[in-house]
Amino acid sequence: HWLRIYGDRVVVIVCTLTKRLDFPKNTKWKTPQASVCVCDSSINTMCATYESDLHFDDLPFELVCEIFDYLPLRDIKTASSVCQRWNAIIFSEVYIHRFQLQLNLDYSLPVLKQMAQLLEASDREYYSVVLRANLGSPLTDARLRIVKLMIRLLASRSESLYFNMADFRIESCVSERLLRGRKLQVIDTRAKYIPLGMGLKESMLAAICEYAVELVDLVIAEMNINNPKALVPLSSLKHLKLLLISDYYPYVKPPEPPINLPGLENLSLIKVTDESCHYFRVDNLKRFFIHSTGTDAPRTMDFITQNITQVSRLCLHFTARSIQAEMIFGWLDRFPNLLALELAGVALPGDVLKQLSPANRLQKLIFVSCHLETLQLDGLLEKLAKLRLLCFDGCSLFHKQSGFHPVHYDDIEGLRQRLPHCRIMLDYD
Repeated sequence: HWLRIYGDRVVVIVCTLTKRLDFPKNTKWKTPQASVCVCDSSINTMCATYESDLHFDDLPFELVCEIFDYLPLRDIKTASSVCQRWNAIIFSEVYIHRFQLQLNLDYSLPVLKQMAQLLEASDREYYSVVLRANLGSPLTDARLRIVKLMIRLLASRSESLYFNMADFRIESCVSERLLRGRKLQVIDTRAKYIPLGMGLKESMLAAICEYAVELVDLVIAEMNINNPKALVPLSSLKHLKLLLISDYYPYVKPPEPPINLPGLENLSLIKVTDESCHYFRVDNLKRFFIHSTGTDAPRTMDFITQNITQVSRLCLHFTARSIQAEMIFGWLDRFPNLLALELAGVALPGDVLKQLSPANRLQKLIFVSCHLETLQLDGLLEKLAKLRLLCFDGCSLFHKQSGFHPVHYDDIEGLRQRLPHCRIMLDYD
């Protein structure tokens, strides 16, 4: 059932999603002040009547398109023949672009070549493209040509893209002018999924970098790549402001950063090796986030500060409680512009600030999922004189009698009295 509210009017359309909707030839589509009637020969007659001055034509164009999206092609054909307005909508350029395109890349070479020629000659912009292929077979030039063509159609006008390498899915973010984002996915036709080499993944990424020249935001998820050259094509994205990468595992430190992104302002590296910091030259970076797989804090900080030092916000996430957090604070003098620090997943002793220089400019300090011995950290007033926000998001506090428990508002009351000009919080967005 659909119940749609449009302005102060309510239009009720009743149909079935469990059975196919057929429109018999004798179905009557009535004029204003009448009913909307949908018939299915397999379930006799189903009818919804709304006697008022409202009728189906009151629905806005985009809403009618959404309703048509739920119908199979057979019913779309029938609808186009029984109503002149529906015919105009269905064959409009806007609605034609909404159709999903499915292509089988397992066809023979002549068929693939013909398919590519037809697609290149078409001016349609599909919102959803599914490419089906046996990914265990070779990635031929003909197959790759179609993949790149589809990426060009999706990415050429996009400012924000999400690329999930694990399931070969690329999506554009929804803008205010579009009802939905665009999507491309390559589906393996084999019965059981088998992890592949990097050929197709790297080819898809290279196509994004070639065609999405206006790209501003890019997310590359679940890479599971240790090839240090896999991300080098990113240097062609001159307008990129935000880059998020996960599961990148290079184990070789390059002599010079091979990826040059002069306009990048926000870089996030999630579940990566420490060496990954050296692959990006980011002279204008403002925020750097790293979720390191390493367990050696001085090594991680050394790798970061060799290449990234001008940020105003630094986010350091670890998975090992054995990380020596006090060592991290000792490295902060390498970041002269640092105003905000986010530290996650470590144990915080009472003297964690002992290596922090009093000359620091920190205004925000956010602890996330940390274990604290005490909230009354040694040297808090002296070392953090400019602090305006202190947050314990998801942190636990040690109690002598019962061990670690989540930090509550009662626990931070003493800090609020001690730091009257600093906002103390338990969660941070």
